[in-house]
Amino acid sequence: MRVIVDLLIPAPPPYIFLYPFVLLATLLAGWRAGVYSLTIILLGVWYIVLFPARFGPLSAGEGAALVLNALSGLTVVAVAQAFRTSYRAAGAERAAKLEMRDLLLRELNHRVKNNFQMVESLLDMQRRRAGAANTEQALADALRRVHSMAQAHANLYSPDEAGDAIDLGAYLGDLCGNLSDSLLLSGDVRLDSWLTSCPVSRDRAVAVGLVVNELVTNAAKYAFPDGRRGRILVSLKQIEVGCELVVADDGVGMPPDVDLKTTGLGRKLVEGFARQTGGVLTRGDGPGVSHTLVLPH
Repeated sequence: MRVIVDLLIPAPPPYIFLYPFVLLATLLAGWRAGVYSLTIILLGVWYIVLFPARFGPLSAGEGAALVLNALSGLTVVAVAQAFRTSYRAAGAERAAKLEMRDLLLRELNHRVKNNFQMVESLLDMQRRRAGAANTEQALADALRRVHSMAQAHANLYSPDEAGDAIDLGAYLGDLCGNLSDSLLLSGDVRLDSWLTSCPVSRDRAVAVGLVVNELVTNAAKYAFPDGRRGRILVSLKQIEVGCELVVADDGVGMPPDVDLKTTGLGRKLVEGFARQTGGVLTRGDGPGVSHTLVLPH
């Protein structure tokens, strides 16, 4: 490299490569590498630049310049090593803070999971003690909803998942599998899903999951009476304005005399969760019932 510089620049300074090479060596490999680079460059200047192919006697000016550049090079090594040490210490401190944050998050998740399990146990105990059929069914529905929220927390707020955005399609796929098992759907009624990737925030995914949970559960309970065969489909696709979620069944449909404004808690919960997603929920009829939730970007 020195030969190339000599060809391009007439009479370049003898120590032109000293400082950048010493600085780079120290930053990358530590002070020992910086001192080695400084020594090699100083000897190279003496042997090649000042006296080609030999170590000749230095004049007073050349000797002073050599010593001055050596001291300056050592200063560069010291400053670069201090920067390198502080940078590595900051990195270690940052890693320790991240590890502590993960530890606290795991502890928080563990406590939240235990709290959900306690609520589920209390509701289940109360359900078994309830005398009236309506009361028992109401408690069973409450238990199912608490379990759904607990499952959403377990799936979405795991410390192993980094970042706020998650794949809604993958999450709903797991949710549909859990719903199919928990609702004990037989071969006469099956739950299918057709889901594409759609990134959303975790909080939004929780609300969408609760919407799907309510709609699928209602379809399984009411759309196929008297052993009727049928299918429930959950689909998700990306559209121009965002993502479109459809939950549809081919069951008996909604009775024509039903007043949607006075329907039960399930309908109100669906509408409330849909508002939390920031999306627009619409209902379609025939055959069966379908609900479409458009999630804008």
